[in-house]
Amino acid sequence: MLYDRTIAKFLLAITTAFYAYYVLWIGVTPFIDPSHFTQRLFPPREYGLLLAAVVMTSGLGLAMTAASVHTIRQTGTEGEGSGKFALAVWNDKEAREPSSS
Repeated sequence: MLYDRTIAKFLLAITTAFYAYYVLWIGVTPFIDPSHFTQRLFPPREYGLLLAAVVMTSGLGLAMTAASVHTIRQTGTEGEGSGKFALAVWNDKEAREPSSS
C-alpha cells in the first residue's frame, strides 16, 4: 500500500509541475518582454495551443468511443434491426399500425 501511495505522490507532483509550467507558458509569457531571458525557457506559444487542441480532441474522441461501445453493448450487435432498442422500436410500430387481416 505504501508503494501505491508513493507512486501517486510522484505522479501528482509531476502533473502539478507540468500544469504550472503550462500556465506560465500560455498565461504569463505573453506579458513578458520578448527579449527577456525567461522567454528562452518556453517554446513558441502556438505549440501550447496546439497541445491543448490535441488533448481536447483526443479526450472528446475517447469519450465518444466509450459512449458508443457502451451503447452497442447495451443494445446488442447482431446486425441491423436487432438489439433491444431496434426491437422496441419495431414492436412500437406494430402496436400503432392496424393489422390488415
